[in-house]
Amino acid sequence: MTACTYKQLQHEASVSMQFWDDPTVDGFYSLLMTPKPMIRTSDHVFQLCELVKLQSSCKKLNLLSELMDHSGDYIHTTLPLILSLLQQGLGQRIQLLTHSLCPDPEWSVSNEPPKYKTQPPISFGLLLRPELATSVLERGPPADSPKAAEFRQLWGSRSELRRFQDGAITEAVLWEGESMCQKRLIPKQIITHVLKLHADIPESCLRYVGATVDDVIKKGSEVPSTGEEESLVVVQAFDDLSRKLWALEDLPLSITSVQGAHPALRYTQVFPPVPLKLDFSYFDREKKSKSLVPSKDKPCPVYITPITVICHMEGSGKWPHDRFAIRHIRAAFHIRMGELLKKHHNYSYKPCPTHLDVWKWAFHMNFVFYKNVYLWFIAYYYHQTCCS
Repeated sequence: MTACTYKQLQHEASVSMQFWDDPTVDGFYSLLMTPKPMIRTSDHVFQLCELVKLQSSCKKLNLLSELMDHSGDYIHTTLPLILSLLQQGLGQRIQLLTHSLCPDPEWSVSNEPPKYKTQPPISFGLLLRPELATSVLERGPPADSPKAAEFRQLWGSRSELRRFQDGAITEAVLWEGESMCQKRLIPKQIITHVLKLHADIPESCLRYVGATVDDVIKKGSEVPSTGEEESLVVVQAFDDLSRKLWALEDLPLSITSVQGAHPALRYTQVFPPVPLKLDFSYFDREKKSKSLVPSKDKPCPVYITPITVICHMEGSGKWPHDRFAIRHIRAAFHIRMGELLKKHHNYSYKPCPTHLDVWKWAFHMNFVFYKNVYLWFIAYYYHQTCCS
């Protein structure tokens, strides 16, 4: 039993006790009847193929004596050291490191024993810590610390001295990763580098399975992205608009709240909207409404996804009791709001009787007046009463 197997046993025992103590979960079915392959219990999975390359690892790790103790079984000889290297390299990024190893083969006494190189690949599983797994910086000990030499020995040429904002000068390793989809594969970079440096295992022997869904939704040629950065830009644009709405002073009624009603503002949009530069040759300009209309003789222009924003306005006792009169007041309020945004922040806008379109990230703004909601509720209740 390796140390990783013992830690896996402790982890499984802890999870089992949580299932037994939870009255809302069928612990018997979950623990004893549900299969748990490694691909379902791990965030990332990888395999070591071409196990014959582990012979050179025995020389690199100075395990020739241990190799003789294992009767030439270089797989069982190098496995504890490989697990130790992976545990040191991944560090706090993982909660658990698991592995699977085929049982010892059996053969007839009249036949030759099977070759070790014919054994199937060794599988490893990683249970990640989400808050640390995507960090691009591995900060080490100070340069004058005795542990600095161990840090440099572990990371080799990737370790370098860096000065941080707090004034500390420490050893550090910086991994490649600009977008979030690239940062999710930092464990793969660590595993590849550590195994190559210390165990002489080339990257070609590594078969890594992690963040495979990203390939389906990945877009962008220079810096691939899966939407996290675009969602953040949308949220920042919404926060900027919200601050500017709160700062407007010449409104007839003050704003009580500004809420976003779009999936991108909740980081749940798979393909969040991105800013686009319109090709005006695909549009015709209307002089009266000062708006752009798709040209009949050109292909359909690019669709711009509107971002819905709901603004709640303060109540007032001076509102009329007629729903149609309130509709005209709302239209006038939309015009006034657009004029102020144009005057103070140079935003293009398109007022409509029911909403206001702000052409800064195509915000579709709806203004809620509680008096109007109350009148619509009274009209609906009266209609239901008369019909019944």
